[in-house]
Amino acid sequence: MAKVNIDIEYCVPCGYQNLAAWTVSEMFAAAGTDAAIALTPGEAGVYTITVDGEVWFDKATNDGKTPEIHQMKDLKARMRNYVEDLAAAPVS
Repeated sequence: MAKVNIDIEYCVPCGYQNLAAWTVSEMFAAAGTDAAIALTPGEAGVYTITVDGEVWFDKATNDGKTPEIHQMKDLKARMRNYVEDLAAAPVS
């Protein structure tokens, strides 16, 4: 199975480094070794989680708020399901 590419872009001036590290931990817990995670430093309040080119979370469309615990749990469950679906897909 191909790696799931996850990019976490976070605002450095905002101090979102710990949030980004927590997100990495949660995504690795869900996807395990099937995840390839990149951290992308940003600015201007950005906090975006992109999976295989699709935006799964964007602070700009979440009333300007970073993910709360319940949202991170939802993202983690979505990631687990996504990886399981990829593993179950027939290889062509």
